[in-house]
Amino acid sequence: MKQLMSLFQIMLLGVVVCSAAAPANSIGETHTANIVINRIEGIVWDPYRRPVRDLYVELQDENYFAVSRARTDSAGRFSFSGVSFGRYNVKVLTSGTNYLEYTESVDLLNVLRGAADAVYLDIYLKFDTRKVNSNVSEVTEVVFVQDVPEEARKLYKRGVKDLHEKGDIGFNEIEEALKVFPTYFDALNTLGREYVERKEYQKSLAYLIRSIDVNQRSFSSFYALAYACYQLSHRPEALEAARGATMLQPNSLNAQLLYGTLLRLDRSYETAEKALLQAKKLSKDRPVPEVHWQLALLYNKLGRNAEAADELEAYLKVQPDAHDKKQIQDLIAKLRKDPKQKFVSMVK
Repeated sequence: MKQLMSLFQIMLLGVVVCSAAAPANSIGETHTANIVINRIEGIVWDPYRRPVRDLYVELQDENYFAVSRARTDSAGRFSFSGVSFGRYNVKVLTSGTNYLEYTESVDLLNVLRGAADAVYLDIYLKFDTRKVNSNVSEVTEVVFVQDVPEEARKLYKRGVKDLHEKGDIGFNEIEEALKVFPTYFDALNTLGREYVERKEYQKSLAYLIRSIDVNQRSFSSFYALAYACYQLSHRPEALEAARGATMLQPNSLNAQLLYGTLLRLDRSYETAEKALLQAKKLSKDRPVPEVHWQLALLYNKLGRNAEAADELEAYLKVQPDAHDKKQIQDLIAKLRKDPKQKFVSMVK
């Protein structure tokens, strides 16, 4: 991994990065007079007090029937609004991870007539020791422990909570945590990933590079950096970061898909096929249309049009409402008829 990083750092010398954080758009709600809007919200944290993204959180009624479902964002935050008064269960669904499921009961109370109620939860997940002790390759980041000053820790935790609640205040609080402790990995990683989530890719680079300097075993930093560089057309840097992500977590569908895509663009077709087929295998239970699309592009480039047509048919099966469905169907017919037919306008 050290060899990977030395090469990667050399390559990134040519990338212009910007570390200044611009004010983020605050997210608010429009309230209509005399309408009560109750809320249940919170942040899901892993056992090392880092926010967990992309987990489903289910809101259930008192009889454990699902009422609504939300997904944690890059800051681990979830929210349910417009909920009626009553008792509910908040359940974190952890299928496919090394975490134990978590359920907590909450009450929305009608204390004052005409007034709304709000409940905030900090949910701290625990590892499922049956999975942690097995040879599961991908579920969590490699444990990275830092002796963080308490002042920095408090600023970071407050900033994560405020990222989506109070706009740039959350960014400022995490920046203050970095002033107290400049090598604070969680703060660097969170800011970098948050900027990627907001599609402010240029701003994300400096944070992600610094987070990797601190923790060279961070899958999330490598993957976010690969994606940001890809979006900015820094393909050599994106390819190297994506390779690092697949080395750290070879069973990551997203990493294998991104790596395979970048290898295809780099004309490393044999290695690209291996990565994309691995992504296809990993998405067997929940097929991802982009995997089939990338394989179709690759096979067409290799003159294997029968296989390209098969992948396009699989793409339409997974995404039957594709806006260009008729064009894809026409292309499938041409690919099956002409072994030399090439993609032209269909390339994404």
